Amino acid sequence: MASLKSLLRKLVAAFLLGFHAIPTYACVANPLIGMIAPIGVEWLLLSAWSPFYRFWETRWLVFDMISIPNLYGFNLNALVGWILFTIGLCIFLAAAIQFLTKRKEGFVTTGLYSKVRHPQYLGIILATLGFTFTSERPMAWIAWLNLTFLYLLLASSEEKILQKKYKEEIKIYKQQVPFILPLLSPNISKRLPTPKSRFGKYLIVLFIYFLTITIAWMVLKQFSYHPGPFWK
Repeated sequence: MASLKSLLRKLVAAFLLGFHAIPTYACVANPLIGMIAPIGVEWLLLSAWSPFYRFWETRWLVFDMISIPNLYGFNLNALVGWILFTIGLCIFLAAAIQFLTKRKEGFVTTGLYSKVRHPQYLGIILATLGFTFTSERPMAWIAWLNLTFLYLLLASSEEKILQKKYKEEIKIYKQQVPFILPLLSPNISKRLPTPKSRFGKYLIVLFIYFLTITIAWMVLKQFSYHPGPFWK
């Protein structure tokens, strides 16, 4: 009976982990909201009525901390966080300005768009990563991973739409410019063995997503710590 109860609690905890990713999904649907998603999502996840408070298996995500040790009195989490946020914001604003000034000419391939195909999303991902560092909560990292994963899916979906409109032009562009990280080879996904069927590709994407969340869960659990009496 005790083992069954423990299993049920774990299943409920797993469900809550997925359920609380829904606000992130909603934020990604609107890029403007997505820019501030970690703030809103974190407020939702860490609010007093969050179900994460009620279950031991997920409570650590809310109450624990995960942070870089201070160095010579400097709060490295805040320092790293604000540096990443500033870099991300600058990339996003520069890419947005370039896009707005050039979009009438077709899809944009100059400026930052000659370095990566989705610089605006790269800027958002870096800026929100900065907020994640300043939060110092494991749950903020789960929210950021969901946000990043869905922005990658959104970028991939946009490319499929552009492919129908620009065809050969976008194909050449994809062969020359990396997807979202400038250090990666362009069109790296084509070099990986993937199923030909759409259903098989969906399964691969889901597998990668759940594997990433599982690994993140284990790593965060390993390096998190209890900051005070609120855990009890």
